[in-house]
Amino acid sequence: MGIVDFTVELPNSKVAIEEFLTHPDMTRDKVAKVIRSGQLSVLGEEQSPWGLGSDAAIKLLQRNNIDPSDIGTVIYAGSADWGVPFWSPAAKIAAELSIPNAICYEISNFCNAGFLALTIADKQTRSTGRPALVVIADRLSQLVDRSGDLIELFNFADAAAAVLVSDTDCRYQIIGSAMRTDPTWVDSYYGSAEGDQITIKRGPKADGLAEAFTQNFTELTAAALTQAGHTVADVAYFLVTHGNIDLHIDYLEALGVEHNRTVFNYDSDGHLGGADPLLALEGLEMDNALQSGELIVVATAGSGFSWGVTVLKTS
Repeated sequence: MGIVDFTVELPNSKVAIEEFLTHPDMTRDKVAKVIRSGQLSVLGEEQSPWGLGSDAAIKLLQRNNIDPSDIGTVIYAGSADWGVPFWSPAAKIAAELSIPNAICYEISNFCNAGFLALTIADKQTRSTGRPALVVIADRLSQLVDRSGDLIELFNFADAAAAVLVSDTDCRYQIIGSAMRTDPTWVDSYYGSAEGDQITIKRGPKADGLAEAFTQNFTELTAAALTQAGHTVADVAYFLVTHGNIDLHIDYLEALGVEHNRTVFNYDSDGHLGGADPLLALEGLEMDNALQSGELIVVATAGSGFSWGVTVLKTS
C-alpha cells in the first residue's frame, strides 16, 4: 500500500529576478538571497493550477495504463485559492480525465496539504480497495505582491504534481506519519481580496517562528520514525519543503544529518509549494540514487502553521 508513481509538471513561463526590483529597498543582492535561482517557474496567462494538475494526472494515468473508471478517490491539495470560488477543482479534473464514480474533494493545508492528502488517500485506498489520485497544485506566485516588502515570500513559484496511490505495485510504502498545527501563528499571514486579486499580507510579526519550524520538524520526525520502527540513522534521505534554505539546514543540523542526505533545489527554481519534495524525489530517481528497502523522510510545512513528517520506504 502506498505510492505507485508520480509526475511533476512545471508551467511554461518564467519570471526573472529583475521583475522584483520595483521597491526602493529591494536591491538585487537582497532579493537574490531569497530567489537563489535567479528566476521562478510561474503559470502563463492561459494556464491555471488545476489545468497544470490535470496535465500531470493525464500523463500519470497514461504512463501506468490506468483505466480512469478504476479510480475511487480524487483529492486536490493546496492552499484553498482554487482561482474560482465555490467550485471543485478535484471534480473538474475527474471530468477532464473521464473518471466517472470517484469521490472528489479538496484538502487545504497550504504546503503541507500534499502529503496530508497522501496519508488520507492511503487510508481510503486500504478501505475501498480502489486506487486514489492526488493532485497537488497552487498558484503561489500570483499571490505575492512583488512591489511590497514581503521579501521572504518572493521565491513563491508555481508547479503541480499528480500521485497515484494503490495497494499493488507500490514504489514507496507510507510506513509512518506525524502531523500537527500550532495555531499560535495563525495570523502571521493572511489573504486580502482586492477586486479579483488575492494578495498575501503579513499579520502581526512575532518572534520565534524559525525556532518553531526546527522544533516541530525534529519532534515530528522522531514521532513518525518511532511509528515506523526506525531511527534517524536508518534514513537514506530527508526531503524538505523549499520555503527557506536556512530553515532546511537548521532542521538537518538539529538531527545531526549530513547535507549529502538531502536535496537542495534552491538554485534551480523557487518554492513550488507542495510539489517541492516530489521534485526532489524525482531527482533522486533520475540519478539512480535510491536502493530497494531504503527510507525517505519527507518534512513539509504550511501556513497556519502546520508541520508534517512522512516516512516512505522504497520497494
